[in-house]
Amino acid sequence: MGDGSDYPSPRSEGQIYCDHPECQHAPPTFRRPCEWNKHMDKHDRPYKCLEPGCDKIQGFTYSGGLLRHQREVHKKNINAKKPLMCPYADCNRSTGNGFTRQENLKEHLRRRHMHTDNGHASELSIVPVPELDGTAALPVTSPVKRKRDSIDSVEIPDEEENGVDLRNEIKRLRREAQMKDRRLEELERIVADLQQRIPQTAVSQG
Repeated sequence: MGDGSDYPSPRSEGQIYCDHPECQHAPPTFRRPCEWNKHMDKHDRPYKCLEPGCDKIQGFTYSGGLLRHQREVHKKNINAKKPLMCPYADCNRSTGNGFTRQENLKEHLRRRHMHTDNGHASELSIVPVPELDGTAALPVTSPVKRKRDSIDSVEIPDEEENGVDLRNEIKRLRREAQMKDRRLEELERIVADLQQRIPQTAVSQG
């Protein structure tokens, strides 16, 4: 490395320094060989992409960078581990890159969709509503178990998976929570209206 040697260059005081041409103007010193090795990787970039015609010929300083480059640019190693998708079709994590680890998917389901250990959403229930005037039964959220998404329930995305900005994610979740609240209030009004019409219908039919 550096001038062709695979070993760090020692100084008289026992410290190790970088003798690479890029550092000749102000050679940095290191106390341990592992620190020197990490620094030299920035010069040598030992992890090379061997894909023909790739413009990343300078290489990468660590193996994770090379693996991500191969996966995202050259679509390599994609089938080695199929990404895990959220089962909820209206969720933004049901498509795209998904999750690379089962634990991340479980945490997402627990925080975003309020799943319990048995795999079911804990706060959702179906309230049967009598069919009047052709109106079908509507699934609504039980007011007793109603919960509002909070900052504590925000899933912190894995940087390696999607790189979504955390602030934008929080804003999106807040908007979703507000929309859910509005839909819930509308459904509750529909249920109350239908329940008021039940006695009137029974009297008119009698």
